[in-house]
Amino acid sequence: MHRRFPVCRPSILILLLTGALLGSQPATAQQDRPELRASELAQRLSEHYDGIASMRLRFVQTATSTFMDTDERYAGDLVFTDTSYRIETSNQTIVSDGITTWVYNRGQDQVIINDFVEDEGAFSLTTFLRSFSEEYLSSWEGTQTLDGQRHDRLRLLPKNGLAAFRQVDLWVRQSDTLVTRLIAVDLNDVRMVFDLSEIVVNPPLPTDYFMFEVPADVDVVDLREDG
Repeated sequence: MHRRFPVCRPSILILLLTGALLGSQPATAQQDRPELRASELAQRLSEHYDGIASMRLRFVQTATSTFMDTDERYAGDLVFTDTSYRIETSNQTIVSDGITTWVYNRGQDQVIINDFVEDEGAFSLTTFLRSFSEEYLSSWEGTQTLDGQRHDRLRLLPKNGLAAFRQVDLWVRQSDTLVTRLIAVDLNDVRMVFDLSEIVVNPPLPTDYFMFEVPADVDVVDLREDG
């Protein structure tokens, strides 16, 4: 495992996350055949994600549990590709180009630099959508209006005890087949809610977007092996 740097780092990587990278096709199954509708929708989610290279979005993430003293809530902007990401919240900027990770804590005027190591405990929505049918059974739970737009609700239940989540619910916007809400309950009964908005698929990005320029007059903590 890589060395842990001394910062309260939000578990936002789940969004890498965080990103329902999906194409747009209308649902074709009839409402009186929910098992067929679930199967078709699950297939489209997996297939269309494979063709998307990057995404920009706004997110709100909350986590609740009977074992937590208080609920955790994070909100901000996320841009990511298969190998890089940039997260902007009110008090932190977290950037990785797949080789190096920078964590800028504004309140502390501190930048922590570390070698990138993939967090095995992080939940990647994009990776999850690529292969969820291997571990989960899908059921169509009807339609619901979110922010004035119709969504299909897809519920995922594990096929066996090896899956990472007890239950996952996806809200899939009918107009463009984008996931705008996800609720996941893990094996420790932690309930995580992700609301995604202002989603842009394959946005134009500067070549240096996933590099971080350290501000002047801040404390730099370099934890890299050769730092």
